[in-house]
Amino acid sequence: MDRYDGIVIGAGHNGLVLAAYLARAGLKVAVLERNPDIGGGCVTREVTLPGFRHNTHANFLVGWDLAPPFYDLELYKYGLGLIIPPVQVGVAFRDGTALTVHRDLERTCRSIARFSERDAKTYRELYRKFAEGARDTITYLLYSPPLPPEELGPRLQEAGLGELAQYSALTISEAVERHFEDEHVRVMFKLFLHAYTLEDIPGAGFFFPRIFSRIDRLALAVGGTANLSLALARAVRAHGGTIVTGAHVRRILVRDNRAVGVELADGTALEADRFVASSADFPQTVQLAGEGSFDSDIVDKAHRWQWAGHALVVLHLALREPPHYRSAAFDPDIDQAFNLFIGGDTSEEIRTCFDDIHRGHFPTYPMGNGACDTIFDPTYAPGGGHTAFWWPFVPYELEGADWDDEATKREVTERLLEVWRQYAPNLDSGNVLATYLHTPKDTARDVITMVRGSHQIGAYTLDQWGYTRPHPALSHYRTPVEGLYLCGSTSHPGGSVTGAPGYNAANVIARDLGLQPWWRPLTPPWQR
Repeated sequence: MDRYDGIVIGAGHNGLVLAAYLARAGLKVAVLERNPDIGGGCVTREVTLPGFRHNTHANFLVGWDLAPPFYDLELYKYGLGLIIPPVQVGVAFRDGTALTVHRDLERTCRSIARFSERDAKTYRELYRKFAEGARDTITYLLYSPPLPPEELGPRLQEAGLGELAQYSALTISEAVERHFEDEHVRVMFKLFLHAYTLEDIPGAGFFFPRIFSRIDRLALAVGGTANLSLALARAVRAHGGTIVTGAHVRRILVRDNRAVGVELADGTALEADRFVASSADFPQTVQLAGEGSFDSDIVDKAHRWQWAGHALVVLHLALREPPHYRSAAFDPDIDQAFNLFIGGDTSEEIRTCFDDIHRGHFPTYPMGNGACDTIFDPTYAPGGGHTAFWWPFVPYELEGADWDDEATKREVTERLLEVWRQYAPNLDSGNVLATYLHTPKDTARDVITMVRGSHQIGAYTLDQWGYTRPHPALSHYRTPVEGLYLCGSTSHPGGSVTGAPGYNAANVIARDLGLQPWWRPLTPPWQR
């Protein structure tokens, strides 16, 4: 029987982050992945034509130039390169106008001022307050275990940022409309917040100040998001860690209320002397360890876990030339925007879109974000070609249709191309070489934790984020089973590619095992 100090379930980026930290700390660590390939949502595939590389899940690495794992693990030495485009975000509108967010604050403010001088002034003030003034605090809040509400408020006050807590009861619309007056500007912020898989519900407004610290820090992985996973794997192996693919964990072995190893689907048992860390989702982890190992309220929440109010369908294109937007006549920078939104021109259209989704209907106004990665990294396509994608919001289940039906796929592909061409007319048959539609059901099949296409691995609701994610008793990554830890995206701070759940869990495990961290854990801003 193989024996390790620790076993990590799942070789998505969070599991690999945790394994890399603890392997470098001197532990004998094994990472077990059920799929033939590592990466989870950090994968790059040729889904349209040979040589045309598409990030089929994660594309935007948000804030990775600030992320502790990037520097601590020296991922740049293991093959991860980052490109941070100058034009970070763009919104093209059907009226031929556009908004663009730049790395340069003043250029962003000039773009907004074309619609509202007052909103440009407001943006500059909010950026200085929440980006320049609060970026370190927000980074700490992401890369540390969550505090209970009764402690978080006073701590933020100590850091001079008590205003952050005031957004925790607001909806997206309330937070945005509190500050901005112009409809174009409001739509940009609402679309950006909805792209976090947020619904317009109380509590979602807490993300509003957070986006200022990240809205101009979107990075593209050189050569594909898969290179993040590969760099992490190299960091694990460089310090003696083992990664096994095709290893489907059937059961977490618990003896006398302690996690002592795992059993694979083929019956193989592997022992873990010091810890088992699961990057599987919270409900799945409860099943793997056995419901009898948890209190009834934890089991009940696992049964009630809400996955997402909406999903994404992704249209990938292989192109001769990049999309050229009609709005470029108004603002040429829109053609160079990295994270580009189309489809939603008014707040009413956004409301209609999500009303349609909640009824199971394909949206009257398909809307969402996408990118043309080859503008920034030509290695994504051969011979001067281009790749592009668009991620519209959709329901996981379509009323009266099936995402797996080929006729449905053709109809949706044609509809999305029709809408996209309203903004970028050059996406015609002479330019589009091939298409590939990745449906919400494809997402759920690809990544087992993305149940019902939930790419944030669970809805962000008042009882599923911060200290309540996944449950107050589990919020610090420990479980009632001694030696069993959570390190996946159903833990704080949730989904997206941050590496934070893996990083936070590694810190907790190191503390519990009495390890001296070789890295420098972040210092709370209220202690500086």
